[in-house]
Amino acid sequence: MEDVPRILAHSLPSLAVILMGYWMGRGLTAYVVKDDVVIAHDISGFSLSYGDARVFNWHPLLMSLGFVFCSMQAALAYISLPFNHAMNKRIHLSLHALGFLSAVLGAVAVFRFHNEHGITNLYSLHSWMGLGVLILFFLHWLGSFGVFFYPGAEKSVRKLIAPYHIAIGLSILGLVVATVEAGIMEKLTFNGSCNVNGELYGKKVEKFMASDCVLGNVIGLLVALSSLALVITIWLSKHEYSTTQLRDEAAPLLGSSGDEKTEISV
Repeated sequence: MEDVPRILAHSLPSLAVILMGYWMGRGLTAYVVKDDVVIAHDISGFSLSYGDARVFNWHPLLMSLGFVFCSMQAALAYISLPFNHAMNKRIHLSLHALGFLSAVLGAVAVFRFHNEHGITNLYSLHSWMGLGVLILFFLHWLGSFGVFFYPGAEKSVRKLIAPYHIAIGLSILGLVVATVEAGIMEKLTFNGSCNVNGELYGKKVEKFMASDCVLGNVIGLLVALSSLALVITIWLSKHEYSTTQLRDEAAPLLGSSGDEKTEISV
């Protein structure tokens, strides 16, 4: 039963990124009403061409790949991977670095889209939060690199800082989730796909929720559930370790000179 949150913490972010790729690549649709007629515009697909609006679609995919998938898998490295501590540390560090690189490319995509279409940069709460998360993530990664990897602090210092490292990391992931949710809401609002009214494909619709809206909301739920599963998994791993440690510290051992049981502390 304890493995269920861990399995979900691995699988839900993967599913969220896959669905995000499908949404941006195949399912993204904008709905515009003109003279009570709803016109559906397919705006899905990816492009690197100058002036192509589909350049934007790289932004949600790369951001979710970097911050949702890579970062959450990095947080699980010490719990799920079968390697020794040193190897898990390298994987943890590398996944976070890969996640940051992906997020930077995602940020470049949205700035490029805005600049090529005359749209103001950093105009929304989502964009402000996103920039803040990007900066916090980098500073946290850089500081952690110096303390835990190279040049590395003394063991006593690392032990002292570790709980704060975990707490700050999880807090940043919480901000990531909030930023993703705000971005999805913003995109669905722009698309006009959650409350379609008028004649659509020759049929009168009222308060119609298009598949574009459903898919976006499903992705948002998956991201939220991913963070919940991650927090539960980490809490259980720490709780299990503490329980095992307490049990081992008071483990009854046979004395060497007789049958009396002696309790020792490690």
